[in-house]
Amino acid sequence: MYNSWVEISKSAILYNLKQYQKIVGKGVEVMPIVKSNAYGHGMIEVTKLILPKVKWLGVVSLGEALELRKHNVKKRIFVLSYAQSRYLKEGIKQNIDLPIYSLSYAKLISGTAKKLKKTAKVHIKIDTGTTRVGILVKDAVEFIKQVDKLPNIKIEGIYSHFAASEENVGYTKYQLKVFNQILKQVQNDKIKIPIVHFGCSAASLVEPQAHFNLIRLGLSLYGLWPSEQAEKIALKHYPWLSLEPALTWKTKVLQVKIISKGTKVGYGCSYTAPRRLKMAVIAVGYWEGYDRHLSNNGEVIVKNKKCPVIGRVCMNLTMIDVSKIKSIKAGDEVELVGKKNTADEMADKLRTINYEVVTRINSELERVYKK
Repeated sequence: MYNSWVEISKSAILYNLKQYQKIVGKGVEVMPIVKSNAYGHGMIEVTKLILPKVKWLGVVSLGEALELRKHNVKKRIFVLSYAQSRYLKEGIKQNIDLPIYSLSYAKLISGTAKKLKKTAKVHIKIDTGTTRVGILVKDAVEFIKQVDKLPNIKIEGIYSHFAASEENVGYTKYQLKVFNQILKQVQNDKIKIPIVHFGCSAASLVEPQAHFNLIRLGLSLYGLWPSEQAEKIALKHYPWLSLEPALTWKTKVLQVKIISKGTKVGYGCSYTAPRRLKMAVIAVGYWEGYDRHLSNNGEVIVKNKKCPVIGRVCMNLTMIDVSKIKSIKAGDEVELVGKKNTADEMADKLRTINYEVVTRINSELERVYKK
């Protein structure tokens, strides 16, 4: 339907998964996170690819979890953030692991499970310092006791999330300390919680004590480092470690034309040709996920050469200077993100993070899966 598409390397994803499984060892399970369309890589196809290699999958919502069940995914699925009440009955029926961070919702799960004559599996989220969803540390032990008494609920897991695992080591150790204190108190109260998870892509690299018996592998499953700091620390611990970016984003040239010196290009006339030049119009814009802040700022790859964006990025079109390309015509490929024009480089231009670059690529664009 569209001239822009995304190519995904299956071998890269499997390689990155294996790297993390090697890091944590046999006693720790790896839960790949396939939320938000698998960080732009395609939730269903990525899930099918990694399914034989893992026991767990992580998603952001109960809606996503049920979508995986519709595709015959029978492995354990954990909802990280929100289990919408309208899907709760089906979620319990489908044996989805649910998050809890309020007593009212715990009671709703309990009551719903009781009516269904089922036992709901839940994981309790502790807010150790990221200050998003989760039970405050001071309330955690009492909250766990209350949930443990509710009928038709089994506390399968307890988890938290680091705020700055690679950027603030002291704060990371503080979060880990208070989490361990809660675990100890719960153990003293003889409440058994079999699954403990805290580590994400970054924390699993920089803080081995955060592995427990399950880690959540998000961004790095797709071959991207969470940050430069995380990469530096990781390579000190694991000099052999490497990641392979799985995503390449491409489009096509629609038209090539020669414009004269002084010609205005695009909306707002924000670019004026400084000389006679050759330009191309390419089939991508901010609807597809190519950020408007790349106007007069971005670069793309055409025939192994970087070509600058000129003028404003439009909804579905972008203009580039291809003067350095000797032979170019309509239909030629253009690389927007890839090995020679990385997500990290684009993120730097946008003053954002690589997460945003890949997750904002419109899910309507075709994903093409390659070996």
